[in-house]
Amino acid sequence: MQIPLLILLTTQVLLPGFFLLWLWMPRPADRLGWAMRVLYGSGYIAFISVVGRWDFLSTTLSLALPALFAVSAALSYFRVRQRPWNASPSVARAHGFTAAMAVFFLALAARALSGYGYQETAVELAFPFAAGSYYIGQGGSTSSINHHHADQSQRFALDIVGLNGIGTRASGLMPTELTDYVIYDREVKSPCTGVAISTHDGIDDNRIFQTNTDEPAGNHVILACGTVRVLLAHFRKGSIAVTGGSIVSEGQTLGRVGNSGNSSEPHLHMHAYLGGTVDYNAGQGVPMTFDGRFLVRGSTVTIP
Repeated sequence: MQIPLLILLTTQVLLPGFFLLWLWMPRPADRLGWAMRVLYGSGYIAFISVVGRWDFLSTTLSLALPALFAVSAALSYFRVRQRPWNASPSVARAHGFTAAMAVFFLALAARALSGYGYQETAVELAFPFAAGSYYIGQGGSTSSINHHHADQSQRFALDIVGLNGIGTRASGLMPTELTDYVIYDREVKSPCTGVAISTHDGIDDNRIFQTNTDEPAGNHVILACGTVRVLLAHFRKGSIAVTGGSIVSEGQTLGRVGNSGNSSEPHLHMHAYLGGTVDYNAGQGVPMTFDGRFLVRGSTVTIP
């Protein structure tokens, strides 16, 4: 089993399952013990609901899991309601570790949630896809939910994937065929009216789980949208539909999603920056909004 899949199953299936079962067995000696289990479980569920990649399993689970935990916690209280509030001579010894772990995960969740906002002036853009359902795999203003955030130019970058009818990005957890991914070969639309100041094509798609770090953006287009530059990356080889220097209109087809460059599976990378011109690593990243929405990891967009 590959390490990413093992981590995914552990953090988003096994551990939530443990916290659900822990509410029921064994029965705690007092109500404080029950409360500590609920607090610890709530902290972890809150954390993984925010930072988890739910497009692997199903985006429905990101909502169903907290609801299931809340219902289970409420029902499990009836098992201990007749027990004393505290039956231990030392609260710190009996519940200190559980309380500390609860605070730890709640703090991590709060840190991730801090990435749902921004201080800088955002650029308003059109969403770069037509009809369908889409999921933000990376996005936000903190590294907890956006692994691009440490890069000055890519601080508010987005990685966008498509969703099928059951809320997953592909047919299977980690299929090895590019065509098994919903977003693969989907048309990418221009998010603005501007000028295509740079285009690059001719790089082969990577096999799944492999990357091309020599040419990180792969096949890509850079648009000048007023003073802002917008990079759209990882296009399929031979699909770029505009040429450098050409004027493009909002909604015009730029190319098709592939898996070229530093990309381990099909997705569209997109970020906006000031300065740097055609050097997409040299600019100052700026937030992007779409119909006023600042998209973060876990956001879904449905285009009718």
